[in-house]
Amino acid sequence: MSLGKLDPVQVGTTAVSAAMQAGADGADAFVRFANELTLEVRNGEIENLKRATTRGLGLRVTHDGRTAMVHTTDVDGLPLIQLAARAVEIARAVPRAEEPVARSAAQEVAAFAHPDPDLVTMPVQSRLEYLLKTEQALRAVSGVTGTYSVSWGEVDGETALVNSRGLELYAPLCRIECGVEGVAEAEGESYTGGRYAEVPARRDLPDPGDFGREAGERAIEMLGARPIASTHAPVIFHRYVGWALLRSIVGPLLADAVAQGRSYFADARGTLVASPEVTIRDNPHLRTGPYRRAFDAEGTPTRDLAIINGGRLEHFLTDLKHAAELDLPATGNAVRDSYDGGVEIGTSNFYLEPGTLAPGEIIKDTPRGLLLTGLSGWWVGLSPARDEFSSAAMGFWIEDGQPVQAVRGISIAGSLREMLRMIDRVGSDLEPYNGTRTPTFRIADMTIAGV
Repeated sequence: MSLGKLDPVQVGTTAVSAAMQAGADGADAFVRFANELTLEVRNGEIENLKRATTRGLGLRVTHDGRTAMVHTTDVDGLPLIQLAARAVEIARAVPRAEEPVARSAAQEVAAFAHPDPDLVTMPVQSRLEYLLKTEQALRAVSGVTGTYSVSWGEVDGETALVNSRGLELYAPLCRIECGVEGVAEAEGESYTGGRYAEVPARRDLPDPGDFGREAGERAIEMLGARPIASTHAPVIFHRYVGWALLRSIVGPLLADAVAQGRSYFADARGTLVASPEVTIRDNPHLRTGPYRRAFDAEGTPTRDLAIINGGRLEHFLTDLKHAAELDLPATGNAVRDSYDGGVEIGTSNFYLEPGTLAPGEIIKDTPRGLLLTGLSGWWVGLSPARDEFSSAAMGFWIEDGQPVQAVRGISIAGSLREMLRMIDRVGSDLEPYNGTRTPTFRIADMTIAGV
């Protein structure tokens, strides 16, 4: 798609050319054009509707080893040329950089096609109907007494990456997020629960009836829950919450943390860091992945990587600078979500490969343990240098292979490295939603703190 008559590649080329003419030794531009829409409903009525159109450019220039970064929303004509000249002036004035800036050379990388080219013409009423069906299914669940939120958010646009080494790359941009959360009440207590999905196109959205019903079931499941006594036991991570474990180990997998000596995985490449049951992939080529991309924010071609393969750590996630510093291949994991922000290292579609067991089989194979369905505060104190994991938790206590009691007011804790090594069952129920996800899996033993 194109917003107006502006070509994002041409905008980037204009800025880079102007910077070079002003005396820059090198320059790169990131251009982002996007239509954004947010829609929220409650009790069958529209509660919030926002539309926004943004055009922006971020420009990085170097002069004599000095670097400056600027950004603007005025991306057409003389103001863009003037911005490039000012950026070079700034670069001349700042202290000399300690290291050269890494830039991709020109290469042929074919962007993936727009996953939903007709989204821009979709009437608001169609989005509203999806949300109303979702809310109707939520409210039909016995015990649900109210709607906390039902929302739709989308971004639909295009990006371009241009630099002074001949790189000129274009990619469409499309992502849809939907969320639903309900309120359940009984005998003086209340609880909220819901579902969230992030997808690249409308065809990948969950069925609204199933989506709302599952949210309602999550809202009512903790009614009557109570704490249990502190213990050690197996913990089964439901697919709804397993993603938190994956997010917890991203930090030590980033090449900048490794290079700075802040990663507990720094010396672990090529060694077993997890159970043989564990294969964790970062796959930017996944068709149903909301973070599908053919190249990264520096122009490096992307590829499907088994970061941990059969328990063995095979790759760190790298950008150009830190790949060179560590003498590793560039993995194409430079990310940039906004024209006014810098490049960071991050994941794309990051997931634990499914196994062959149905979730019910894992539960049945657990004589005594915890089925974990909710976490809170797991991110507090998270650091790539420390492998401690702890979180408030809720779920169901299992006896004789059957869930017998809803529990909350407890917490779980463990070493992330030990948790990875103790994954002994992996389910087959990996969902196609969200950028970071897992199937249901079991950790053989964890500390559970209760009353």
